[in-house]
Amino acid sequence: MDEILTKALNVVIIVFMVSAMLDCGLSLTLRQIFEPLRNIRLVISSAVASYVLVPLIGIIISKLLGLAEPLKIGLVLFSMAAGSEAGPKVVGLAKGNVGLSVGLLVGQLGVTIIYIPLLLSLFLPEVQFDHGKLLLKLCATVVLPTCTGLFVKARYGKMADRLSPYMRRISSISMLILAVSILVLNYKGILRLFGSGAIGAALIFFAVSFLVGYLLGGPEKADRRALAIITGTRNTAISLMIASQMFDDPNELIMIIVMVVMMVITLLPLSLYLGRRTAQQQIKV
Repeated sequence: MDEILTKALNVVIIVFMVSAMLDCGLSLTLRQIFEPLRNIRLVISSAVASYVLVPLIGIIISKLLGLAEPLKIGLVLFSMAAGSEAGPKVVGLAKGNVGLSVGLLVGQLGVTIIYIPLLLSLFLPEVQFDHGKLLLKLCATVVLPTCTGLFVKARYGKMADRLSPYMRRISSISMLILAVSILVLNYKGILRLFGSGAIGAALIFFAVSFLVGYLLGGPEKADRRALAIITGTRNTAISLMIASQMFDDPNELIMIIVMVVMMVITLLPLSLYLGRRTAQQQIKV
């Protein structure tokens, strides 16, 4: 039974990833993507934060808290997966620069598929995996659906608008199925994480990552919030896909699930608070 669920879980992860990336492409125009990227300083700040500082934060936290090797791998892998599919939505809740977050999201997705295999070799040299196979899977599940969505949006805008809600619904349902399946398969392992340092590591990781993005966001409040959230959030679909299909130890996948849960618990309320605070300030003015 567990073997059947495990195989089904891999299929659900791919469905979630493809539908989420397709919806991302269907929801965007090329102008929305490229216009915010003219701010070179913010683009460079985002790249440094997402691809250098945040992975280093993950490694330092895992070593300081003495996480077990599978938990360390899960945390570091999650820290590498820049380009959260939910980033622009959360930025909107925080009243940040949504246009900037959209441009950074697409740019990060393009870089992430090339960068993750390189980062894994650099930061986790003890982990052995097939680089070519990983790159091929990322291209098939990230690049192809995103580019397909962008093409449909550019050529057939009305069709894209009709398809996007369905893709969003499929990704939401598959994410729910994914969460339930992982809990059923690994609930004992999740319970064992209490006292392992995993929860504390996740809290520290998101707090420091958010702060780093905020400090690098420049003088504009909306830009600071956008960069803080884009830096603090990671791509759930990519990290889950790699953990489930490239590594054998279920604790790596469980650690990523813990990170996703803590990401929602910490950053979503914070974004709602920032957005409400901005709205109140605007009313007073």
